[in-house]
Amino acid sequence: MASGIRIPKLYKTLLAVVAVLGPIYWLMFTEDGQRRTDLALMSILGRPAFDAALDSFTDRLTEARLRESFPAIELECVDGDNPFGDRFCGAQIGSFNQYPARSLSLFFEGGRLSAVKVLYAPAYHARIRGWVQRRVARLSEEGSDGTPPAPLVNEGVATWRVTDGALMLKDGDLGRSDEPALLWLSGATLAARMGQGGT
Repeated sequence: MASGIRIPKLYKTLLAVVAVLGPIYWLMFTEDGQRRTDLALMSILGRPAFDAALDSFTDRLTEARLRESFPAIELECVDGDNPFGDRFCGAQIGSFNQYPARSLSLFFEGGRLSAVKVLYAPAYHARIRGWVQRRVARLSEEGSDGTPPAPLVNEGVATWRVTDGALMLKDGDLGRSDEPALLWLSGATLAARMGQGGT
Protein backbone atom coordinates (compact mmCIF):
# COMPACT_ATOMS: atom_id res chain seq x y z
CA MET A 1 0.00 0.00 0.00
CA ALA A 2 1.63 3.20 -1.14
CA SER A 3 1.75 6.17 1.15
CA GLY A 4 0.86 9.13 -1.00
CA ILE A 5 -0.23 11.50 1.84
CA ARG A 6 2.24 14.25 2.62
CA ILE A 7 1.87 16.35 5.74
CA PRO A 8 2.72 20.01 5.15
CA LYS A 9 5.81 21.22 7.00
CA LEU A 10 3.87 24.11 8.64
CA TYR A 11 1.38 21.61 10.09
CA LYS A 12 4.22 19.51 11.54
CA THR A 13 5.81 22.63 13.04
CA LEU A 14 2.51 23.72 14.62
CA LEU A 15 1.99 20.25 16.10
CA ALA A 16 5.50 20.30 17.58
CA VAL A 17 4.91 23.77 19.10
CA VAL A 18 1.60 22.66 20.64
CA ALA A 19 3.18 19.45 21.98
CA VAL A 20 5.93 21.46 23.69
CA LEU A 21 4.05 24.58 24.81
CA GLY A 22 0.73 22.92 25.72
CA PRO A 23 1.96 21.23 28.92
CA ILE A 24 3.99 24.31 29.90
CA TYR A 25 0.91 26.51 29.49
CA TRP A 26 -1.17 24.04 31.53
CA LEU A 27 1.42 23.92 34.36
CA MET A 28 1.92 27.68 34.55
CA PHE A 29 -1.40 29.24 33.67
CA THR A 30 -4.18 26.89 34.79
CA GLU A 31 -5.30 26.51 38.40
CA ASP A 32 -4.93 22.72 38.40
CA GLY A 33 -1.54 22.92 36.68
CA GLN A 34 -0.26 25.43 39.23
CA ARG A 35 -1.50 23.24 42.10
CA ARG A 36 0.32 20.21 40.68
CA THR A 37 3.47 22.28 40.11
CA ASP A 38 3.35 23.49 43.72
CA LEU A 39 2.85 19.92 44.99
CA ALA A 40 5.79 18.67 42.91
CA LEU A 41 7.99 21.49 44.23
CA MET A 42 7.07 20.67 47.85
CA SER A 43 7.91 17.02 47.21
CA ILE A 44 11.29 17.96 45.72
CA LEU A 45 11.97 20.11 48.79
CA GLY A 46 11.23 17.10 51.00
CA ARG A 47 8.08 18.50 52.56
CA PRO A 48 5.78 15.62 53.60
CA ALA A 49 2.07 15.33 52.88
CA PHE A 50 -0.57 15.49 55.61
CA ASP A 51 -3.43 13.59 53.99
CA ALA A 52 -5.87 13.49 56.87
CA ALA A 53 -9.64 13.24 57.22
CA LEU A 54 -9.91 16.01 59.80
CA ASP A 55 -13.70 15.68 59.73
CA SER A 56 -13.37 12.26 61.39
CA PHE A 57 -10.74 13.18 63.99
CA THR A 58 -11.65 12.68 67.64
CA ASP A 59 -10.07 13.56 70.96
CA ARG A 60 -9.25 9.85 71.38
CA LEU A 61 -6.27 10.38 69.07
CA THR A 62 -2.92 10.52 70.83
CA GLU A 63 0.46 11.86 69.79
CA ALA A 64 1.80 8.30 69.43
CA ARG A 65 -1.09 7.32 67.15
CA LEU A 66 -0.60 10.40 64.96
CA ARG A 67 3.14 9.78 64.70
CA GLU A 68 2.37 6.21 63.65
CA SER A 69 -0.20 7.36 61.07
CA PHE A 70 2.05 10.08 59.60
CA PRO A 71 5.64 8.82 60.02
CA ALA A 72 7.10 11.19 57.39
CA ILE A 73 6.05 14.26 59.38
CA GLU A 74 8.78 15.35 61.78
CA LEU A 75 6.91 16.73 64.76
CA GLU A 76 8.70 18.97 67.24
CA CYS A 77 6.87 19.11 70.55
CA VAL A 78 6.95 21.15 73.74
CA ASP A 79 5.05 20.84 77.00
CA GLY A 80 3.36 23.88 78.48
CA ASP A 81 0.11 25.78 78.46
CA ASN A 82 -1.21 26.82 75.06
CA PRO A 83 -4.58 28.06 73.79
CA PHE A 84 -5.90 24.49 73.44
CA GLY A 85 -4.13 22.39 76.05
CA ASP A 86 -0.88 21.48 77.72
CA ARG A 87 1.27 20.15 74.85
CA PHE A 88 2.01 21.53 71.38
CA CYS A 89 3.57 19.80 68.36
CA GLY A 90 4.43 21.50 65.09
CA ALA A 91 5.90 20.55 61.74
CA GLN A 92 6.52 21.86 58.24
CA ILE A 93 4.40 20.12 55.61
CA GLY A 94 4.13 20.35 51.83
CA SER A 95 0.50 19.50 51.26
CA PHE A 96 -2.83 18.87 52.93
CA ASN A 97 -5.06 16.44 51.02
CA GLN A 98 -3.46 17.33 47.67
CA TYR A 99 -3.49 21.11 48.29
CA PRO A 100 -0.21 22.96 48.90
CA ALA A 101 0.24 23.69 52.61
CA ARG A 102 2.90 25.16 54.89
CA SER A 103 2.65 23.88 58.42
CA LEU A 104 0.79 21.65 60.84
CA SER A 105 0.09 22.39 64.51
CA LEU A 106 -1.24 19.76 66.91
CA PHE A 107 -2.53 20.62 70.38
CA PHE A 108 -3.01 18.08 73.17
CA GLU A 109 -4.77 18.19 76.52
CA GLY A 110 -3.96 15.41 78.95
CA GLY A 111 -2.44 13.32 76.16
CA ARG A 112 -5.54 13.58 73.95
CA LEU A 113 -5.79 15.60 70.75
CA SER A 114 -7.70 18.84 71.35
CA ALA A 115 -7.06 20.89 68.19
CA VAL A 116 -5.35 20.79 64.78
CA LYS A 117 -4.34 23.78 62.71
CA VAL A 118 -3.24 23.53 59.08
CA LEU A 119 -1.70 26.57 57.38
CA TYR A 120 -2.20 26.32 53.62
CA ALA A 121 -1.17 28.44 50.65
CA PRO A 122 -3.56 31.44 50.40
CA ALA A 123 -4.29 30.80 46.72
CA TYR A 124 -6.09 27.58 47.71
CA HIS A 125 -8.49 29.07 50.27
CA ALA A 126 -11.60 28.52 48.12
CA ARG A 127 -10.54 24.96 47.28
CA ILE A 128 -9.91 24.10 50.93
CA ARG A 129 -13.37 25.44 51.76
CA GLY A 130 -14.79 23.25 48.97
CA TRP A 131 -12.98 20.25 50.46
CA VAL A 132 -14.52 20.97 53.88
CA GLN A 133 -18.01 21.35 52.41
CA ARG A 134 -17.75 18.06 50.49
CA ARG A 135 -16.51 16.21 53.57
CA VAL A 136 -19.21 17.65 55.81
CA ALA A 137 -21.90 16.85 53.21
CA ARG A 138 -20.95 13.17 53.53
CA LEU A 139 -21.60 13.30 57.27
CA SER A 140 -24.81 15.30 57.13
CA GLU A 141 -28.31 14.09 56.34
CA GLU A 142 -29.04 17.64 55.21
CA GLY A 143 -26.39 17.24 52.53
CA SER A 144 -27.96 14.09 51.07
CA ASP A 145 -29.69 16.05 48.29
CA GLY A 146 -26.28 17.07 46.94
CA THR A 147 -26.34 20.53 48.51
CA PRO A 148 -23.52 21.05 51.01
CA PRO A 149 -24.85 22.07 54.42
CA ALA A 150 -24.36 25.74 55.16
CA PRO A 151 -21.83 26.58 57.85
CA LEU A 152 -22.54 28.68 60.90
CA VAL A 153 -20.87 32.04 60.26
CA ASN A 154 -19.88 34.19 63.23
CA GLU A 155 -17.55 37.21 63.12
CA GLY A 156 -16.17 36.22 59.72
CA VAL A 157 -15.44 32.59 60.66
CA ALA A 158 -17.29 29.69 59.01
CA THR A 159 -17.87 26.68 61.26
CA TRP A 160 -19.04 23.18 60.30
CA ARG A 161 -20.00 20.52 62.88
CA VAL A 162 -18.21 17.20 62.31
CA THR A 163 -17.98 13.79 64.01
CA ASP A 164 -16.28 15.16 67.14
CA GLY A 165 -16.15 18.93 67.24
CA ALA A 166 -15.95 21.42 64.39
CA LEU A 167 -13.92 22.57 61.39
CA MET A 168 -13.37 26.33 61.04
CA LEU A 169 -11.86 28.72 58.54
CA LYS A 170 -12.20 32.31 57.37
CA ASP A 171 -15.51 32.94 55.65
CA GLY A 172 -15.22 34.57 52.22
CA ASP A 173 -12.05 35.84 50.59
CA LEU A 174 -8.85 36.22 52.59
CA GLY A 175 -7.71 39.74 53.34
CA ARG A 176 -4.05 40.76 53.49
CA SER A 177 -3.88 40.25 57.24
CA ASP A 178 -5.96 37.03 57.31
CA GLU A 179 -4.21 33.77 58.11
CA PRO A 180 -4.93 30.98 55.59
CA ALA A 181 -5.73 28.33 58.20
CA LEU A 182 -8.08 25.40 58.68
CA LEU A 183 -8.77 24.62 62.33
CA TRP A 184 -10.28 21.49 63.88
CA LEU A 185 -11.44 21.70 67.49
CA SER A 186 -12.56 18.65 69.43
CA GLY A 187 -15.99 18.57 71.04
CA ALA A 188 -14.40 18.73 74.51
CA THR A 189 -12.36 21.78 73.52
CA LEU A 190 -15.44 23.51 72.11
CA ALA A 191 -17.42 22.74 75.27
CA ALA A 192 -14.62 24.08 77.47
CA ARG A 193 -14.34 27.27 75.42
CA MET A 194 -18.10 27.86 75.52
CA GLY A 195 -18.03 27.27 79.26
CA GLN A 196 -15.41 30.02 79.55
CA GLY A 197 -17.53 32.38 77.46
CA GLY A 198 -15.54 31.74 74.25
CA THR A 199 -17.00 31.23 70.79
